[in-house]
Amino acid sequence: MRFAGKYISILGDSVSTLWGYTEPNEHAFYTFRNKEKSHVYYPEDTWWGQVIDALSARLLVNHSVSGSKVIRHPACEIESYGCSDARTSALSRDGIVPDVILVYLGTNDWGGAARVYPKAGEENDLAVFSVAYREMLRKLRENYPEAEIICITPSVCRWSIYPEYEFPYTYSGRHISEYCEAIAAVGGEEYGCRVIDLVKDSEPYDTFDGWHPNAEGMQTLAKKILRGLK
Repeated sequence: MRFAGKYISILGDSVSTLWGYTEPNEHAFYTFRNKEKSHVYYPEDTWWGQVIDALSARLLVNHSVSGSKVIRHPACEIESYGCSDARTSALSRDGIVPDVILVYLGTNDWGGAARVYPKAGEENDLAVFSVAYREMLRKLRENYPEAEIICITPSVCRWSIYPEYEFPYTYSGRHISEYCEAIAAVGGEEYGCRVIDLVKDSEPYDTFDGWHPNAEGMQTLAKKILRGLK
């Protein structure tokens, strides 16, 4: 297996957090209270823990911040946005650099209705999703030139305890596919990264609150990502 023994780092949002295992710890979503609700207690219960285990790889750093977006937002109290210098340089440890970087961001940009493509004269506006995604990948490539970067799009989900729940493909006027297409264009076409489109793989993951995966949902996410890697 080509990933066996390799160091994997993760750049993500709340779906990729776990109290005590991800950095920065104080910005984890899966705290004790949400662990109880979701039954996601340990790395082996998370999507990333299951993916790393299935690949026979090793976790280096999981830098995931609850609520974080790719775009730079003026309301951010810390440099939580994915295109920041702080986050794009936080994926190594003790002189070890990642062999693989899994970027699972974009969900909160969609949820916040971030504009996807720039207008004339806005090519450097980091409040625009595609511009910020490009800047994020540029910095990751500069900081970790030998790493393989894999870009993961947002996904569809379900809420099994509320069967009437319908996934909102269009949120705040923006369709989720717009962000998937932008990730494919910037990550795949411009930077040559592998892109795993979790919307095209239409199997929804289960949630405990309408968005964040429960233990079963984490298993589904892991399977979808592993299918994309194959």
